[in-house]
Amino acid sequence: MLMRELQFNIASEQDIPFIMEVYNENISSLHGNYRNFDDWKSLISTNNSTYFIASSTQPVAWFRLDFDDEMLWLGMIQVKPKYHRQGIGRSILSFIENFAKEKQIHKIGIHTTEDNIAARALYETSKYTVSEIGTCTTSDGVERIGYTFKKRM
Repeated sequence: MLMRELQFNIASEQDIPFIMEVYNENISSLHGNYRNFDDWKSLISTNNSTYFIASSTQPVAWFRLDFDDEMLWLGMIQVKPKYHRQGIGRSILSFIENFAKEKQIHKIGIHTTEDNIAARALYETSKYTVSEIGTCTTSDGVERIGYTFKKRM
């Protein structure tokens, strides 16, 4: 799948079934907990986060961006498993970097865990640098080694 084929739109309540499906397909690698429709409805309507859907002929991925005063944070990327390793994550990062430039945000941050080797490789090859390594507690309540990546735009 090529970047030029993907379209990016802000997620709406109609996208929640897709978000739930992909989240549940990837839940073990996310160290996540099950969330119902109402949980997701509440999450996609928070003020400091924006959820996006990446689509080609159909939705293939979703991601969340969190904003603070000086940084744009990539909160999560979730790609449907059948589309893994097809360049979608890299396309999403490119979109996010362009989005940050348009909004005149000069730093992007990303958190991941030590065992998410594919994500770490994506961030490193996209010129994000590790700014912090330490323990974190993931949403499943387990303490893990966490990595914070940053990139200056």
